[in-house]
Parts: sequence; structure tokens; C-alpha cells
Amino acid sequence: MKKLVLVLAASLVLAGCDAISGAGGGGQKTAMIKACTDSGEPEADCSCLANTLEKGLDAETFKAVATAIASGDSGIDDMMAGLAPEKQRDVTGALLTAGMSCMAASEGG
Repeated sequence: MKKLVLVLAASLVLAGCDAISGAGGGGQKTAMIKACTDSGEPEADCSCLANTLEKGLDAETFKAVATAIASGDSGIDDMMAGLAPEKQRDVTGALLTAGMSCMAASEGG
């Protein structure tokens, strides 16, 4: 879980920096969880990450994030590049919060 969160956070931060310098989602949520589990992460961790992101972001932003995560690294980069800087901060903050929350739950259980 730590590796997944760090990779996603690094990708989002780097994409956000590039964009700034140049500058409902049930089906998407399911696809995001599948991409996460396909990468070898436990389903409980992936579900926690998806649920926490869903709660921490507005519906439109969550849908964009879930779709991007499901489509892989280039999807994440493209999604972040298309967001306004304040939305990039929201996404990065929500991802870090979700990662910390879900890792704590995973390690505690």
C-alpha cells in the first residue's frame, strides 16, 4: 500500500508541477479499485483508498481521478495537467490523506 500511494502521489505532484509551470463515479471507482488490486495491492487497501478519495473530493474531481488511476500513469499525468492549480492541490492532499488513513488502518488490522 505504501508503495502504491507513494507512486501515485509522486506522479500527481510531478504532473501538477508540469501543469502549473505550463500552465458519481461508481464505474470509475470500481475500475480504480481493480487497477489497484491488479497492481498487487490488497483489496481492502484499494477499497479504503477509493472510498477515502471519494469522500475527500467533489464528485467531478473524484470521477476524473478514478478514471485516471484506472487508466495508468499517462492518464494520471494528463488528468493532473488538465486541472486548475487549486484542484491539483485538492487531489494531492486527498491522496496523501487517503494513503495515510488507509495505511494506518491496514497496519492496525
